[in-house]
Amino acid sequence: MKYDKTGPTVRGCTVSSCLGDARLVFEEFPERNLTIWTTMISGYAQNFCSNEALMLFDQMVAEGFEPNSVTLASVLSACARSGCLELGERIHLFMMEKGIEVGVILGTALMHMYAKNRAILAVQALFVSMCEKNVATWNAIIFGLANHGHAEEALSLFRKLEKEQVVPNDITFVGVLSACCHYGLIDVGREIFCPMKRVYSIEPKIEHFGCMVDLLGEVGSC
Repeated sequence: MKYDKTGPTVRGCTVSSCLGDARLVFEEFPERNLTIWTTMISGYAQNFCSNEALMLFDQMVAEGFEPNSVTLASVLSACARSGCLELGERIHLFMMEKGIEVGVILGTALMHMYAKNRAILAVQALFVSMCEKNVATWNAIIFGLANHGHAEEALSLFRKLEKEQVVPNDITFVGVLSACCHYGLIDVGREIFCPMKRVYSIEPKIEHFGCMVDLLGEVGSC
């Protein structure tokens, strides 16, 4: 069986930021599949080439390649890493035009992308509209709110998460403790940090200790 090296070659070039080389390989490949298109578009997005990513996404659709949920989630993830809001919005519009269901995976990917681009209203609207949510969905909105000046709302959502018996993970606690840091909520931070291991069997990591050091450092600076 002949092994196709095109995908790994394109991926390797995009990861190492050799986009010109990646595009040459991409253009020379006679039978491009959805994976190759996804790799090239994601490569542009994660290397801050939003115009190229947008044009290639539109070209892919025009040539009859219908992106699936894996493709969309992959490109949205690249948009989140690079702050490529325009392409993320284009994908969201495409999903609405095609009637693609915003399930847990795509909904969370969209929320993460919007949160990274400071579009908090879009994050909140998606969260409310999603019928099914998992802990990653809750993490996306808690982090988005905490990192963009909405600490009280982030803490309120954490309390709601607990009431709905969604089990938080270590990432959830980083988001909530970050919210406490932004507002200097030392007592609340302690209240959240202490039960991590006792109640949820989550061993605090360096990120959690870092948040607590920041919080307690505010006490020392007062």
